[in-house]
Amino acid sequence: MAVAMTDHAFAARLLVVADLDYVGDEARWLALLGTVGAAAVGRPVAIQVRAKHLDGAEASDLAARARDAVPQDVTLLLNGPTVLAAQLGYTGVHWPEADIPTARPPQPLAFRSAAVHSIEAARRAEAAGADLVIAGAVYAPGSHPGEGMGLDAFGVIARATSLPVFAIGGIHPAQVEDCMRAGAAGVAVVSGILGAPDGASAIDEYLQAIDAATGSEPA
Repeated sequence: MAVAMTDHAFAARLLVVADLDYVGDEARWLALLGTVGAAAVGRPVAIQVRAKHLDGAEASDLAARARDAVPQDVTLLLNGPTVLAAQLGYTGVHWPEADIPTARPPQPLAFRSAAVHSIEAARRAEAAGADLVIAGAVYAPGSHPGEGMGLDAFGVIARATSLPVFAIGGIHPAQVEDCMRAGAAGVAVVSGILGAPDGASAIDEYLQAIDAATGSEPA
């Protein structure tokens, strides 16, 4: 079932990147998606489904099970083919930087996000019709080896595009305010939520930090 197009802006401030490679076990991953999805209902939280090492029928089947694990009114993005995301009823699609289209494609989904690591990539995403970009890693990631680009480099990317820019990479609740000051519209998190003892409580902590940084009422 395809999701109808909408004129609404991307309203989430917290994006949970549900990375199967980080979790490791499919059954546990699907259970975490259910927990995160339930905690996201009615709140400014979106979820990205990511299972990079799968393809073909296996990827399609898992994407369908992930869609079923998350309540329908939660914004859900698929890191995968746009056609599959539309068929399964995802809200949107996520493009890895290497997969950002070179021209603006048809848009059967409500939202498109893109991973970027440079000004040039952010501008390509904007030209391709992305609704938001995810830039980083800002700090050393907790989900895989690597170094962070730092807040200054992140801020340069954030100022170079008119799109909302989400910070990703090793971000704990105590660092949310610094990211927002550097120009982040929100934060994207893998290990800080999927690796927490209680994913729902971790979401609460991130949203509280975002509210404090923006002066918003608690979500």
